[in-house]
Amino acid sequence: MSQEGVLSIVSSSGSSIKATMWFGPMRAKESSIWLLHLLNHQGFLERCSFKQNTQGRIKLKLELKKRLDWEQVLTNTKLSVVSLITRTENLSGD
Repeated sequence: MSQEGVLSIVSSSGSSIKATMWFGPMRAKESSIWLLHLLNHQGFLERCSFKQNTQGRIKLKLELKKRLDWEQVLTNTKLSVVSLITRTENLSGD
């Protein structure tokens, strides 16, 4: 099983990249934040789905359009999500 909150590239071929992420019950909100940030990049997120298992873990499956800057887009997205989560937790006192 993948590490929680880490994007794992499943395959990279042709014009698309398939990736998955797992989130535990305490970090489930982070999956939605990832999706929102990826949607900010026009035409980058081609498909997505998520499933929640009986323990509350969420598996996020993504299909991304392969483009020259795809690695940079994912790096920037990760930094944005981490920053947003950290600021939110600091404001709420978690």
